[in-house]
Amino acid sequence: MMRFDTLLVANRGEIALRVIRAARSLGLRTVAVYSDADAESRHVREADLAVHIGASPAHASYRNVEAILRACGQSGAQAVHPGYGFLSENAEFARAVAEAGLTFVGPPAEVIALMGNKARAKEALQRADVPTVPGAQGISDDRELSARARAIGYPVLLKAAAGGGGRGMRLAHDDAALAQALPLARSEALGAFGSDELILEKAILAARHIEIQVLCDEHGNVLHLGERDCSLQRRYQKLVEESPSPAVPPALRERMGAVARRACQAIGYVGAGTLEFLLDEAGDFYFMEMNTRLQVEHGVTELVTGIDLVQWQLRVAQGQPLDFRQEDVQRRGHAMELRVCAEDPASGFVPQVGSVLRWVPPSGLRVDTALEDGLEITPHYDSMLAKYLAWGETREECIRKLTRACEGGSLLGVRSNLHFLAKAINHPDFLGGGVTTNFLAGQDMASGHWRAEPSEHAVAAAALALAGWPVAGGSGLAAAGDVALDDVSDGKPRLLRLSREADGGVLVRAWEGHVAEGDGAQIRVGAMHRREGDMVLVVDGLRRSLRVAMAGADEAWVQDGASAWRFLRATRFAAREDQQAGQARLLRAPMSGRVISVDVQDGDSVTAQQTVLVLESMKMEMSIAAGAAGVVAKLAVAAGDQVSTGQALMEVQQ
Repeated sequence: MMRFDTLLVANRGEIALRVIRAARSLGLRTVAVYSDADAESRHVREADLAVHIGASPAHASYRNVEAILRACGQSGAQAVHPGYGFLSENAEFARAVAEAGLTFVGPPAEVIALMGNKARAKEALQRADVPTVPGAQGISDDRELSARARAIGYPVLLKAAAGGGGRGMRLAHDDAALAQALPLARSEALGAFGSDELILEKAILAARHIEIQVLCDEHGNVLHLGERDCSLQRRYQKLVEESPSPAVPPALRERMGAVARRACQAIGYVGAGTLEFLLDEAGDFYFMEMNTRLQVEHGVTELVTGIDLVQWQLRVAQGQPLDFRQEDVQRRGHAMELRVCAEDPASGFVPQVGSVLRWVPPSGLRVDTALEDGLEITPHYDSMLAKYLAWGETREECIRKLTRACEGGSLLGVRSNLHFLAKAINHPDFLGGGVTTNFLAGQDMASGHWRAEPSEHAVAAAALALAGWPVAGGSGLAAAGDVALDDVSDGKPRLLRLSREADGGVLVRAWEGHVAEGDGAQIRVGAMHRREGDMVLVVDGLRRSLRVAMAGADEAWVQDGASAWRFLRATRFAAREDQQAGQARLLRAPMSGRVISVDVQDGDSVTAQQTVLVLESMKMEMSIAAGAAGVVAKLAVAAGDQVSTGQALMEVQQ
């Protein structure tokens, strides 16, 4: 008997869209919820009904249990799908849904509570003979934690006991680093999960991050659907996922799958879930945590198995048994996913905000996203904007498809990691299948492999766009003018001057510095025209089409391959203020976000490496150091303030 015909999705963005479409394919009505900021979002428009659940701050609305339950009553929804993030692994939410007489699409609340606490989860699975990482839990005293770390042996990892996703995780190589990491880890864990409880684990640095997808029903059927390799990470958060793993031969896959099934049977698991393991160089694996929800990278498993995990989540929640057995699960070919994020890899993967000026999805592969032109990227949510998923007969085919996808689509108006992703999957270590979780820690992002500089075509396209070409009713320049490039790897502005030539071409003269004199490189654009929003240029006989978008009259974005460049008019390019007259250092916000804490006051003396404040954006906390020894002269912010990228935080007088 059907338990529900109307499903409320307690989430937003691409995951809400994914669930809505799966529910619709099963003939279910769907209900979206939204904050003020999301009133016109795609997930709201695609659902059959939508209910407003809150105003500001927007991210808090999706964690408001009472508002979501009221939305079920208003809409007639009899079931709730939590998606991932927000309340998806909140046992109290699952319990509240059940107590309201509704169906929670996921495991029972007591299972979520057990697996949601890393300390209790490790203890439970150790009893089920599941290998776990050596560590310690249930200790709140800092001195005892230090003693246990020395006994385990450095390096060690601190982790939030109540959650995952990289929040609250800190690596420590000695006692001093551990003492510094403890308050930061507790603060981030408390902010993300409502609990500052930590666990301690031995850090296995040269490891592969391997996770096993499981699917279980209420009738005792427990299956594993193979592994995903999620080793390419930054800040302990995944960027590239693939299946099968280059490091997992068939025999090891079966061993890990058997352990995952045994763990699920031991805890009475129901629904879709993931067990995460570390695989060391010797081939031994250790349980880290279990995600009692759908994973961001679930589509990778769907592509290699042909099993729609969201549909099966909904069928299991209806009480249906799985209609296939373990031996029926077949994996074909290779699948890979790239997480496209609003972040700047060249600056330590700092989150970025902005307005999407132009979004063109790549063709020929699966793209899970809620992106659209005009969408505002805020600091309130996770930085992930889209997922590019490719399937191929071979791993090499996937890499080729995804490389082309990074180059073939377009995302203008906010900086993203598309260039980085294209470079990452074509790095020799990745191509050889040898990437471990510490891969990026050993990379110099300023090196030739990772660095990107704008091509002559990109420079010329931006110069033409900012000069007003084409004028209405003609093809000539509106005027000659100066522009400045904002995204040069050495941090110096590149100034450009345009002049028209007798044959109709345009000469773009380039030089560095703040003066309009001196010799510099010249780019001659022999022909140009607009085509469906793109700019087609012929430079030195080479014809190329580039995507261009304007943010007002003084800012141009140009997509050149996998890189997006931001150009400004020279008149808007401000002089540097952070070292005026060599006497003071002006600290500016490296990202938009909220000030979590301010650790100094006007008049305090500080050292160069001393933390002076902490910012939070897109679920990431960043400690800001003074940068130079001196005295705090002008404190411009307080705890709780929202700041924008580049905003002055304080001045340190040297």
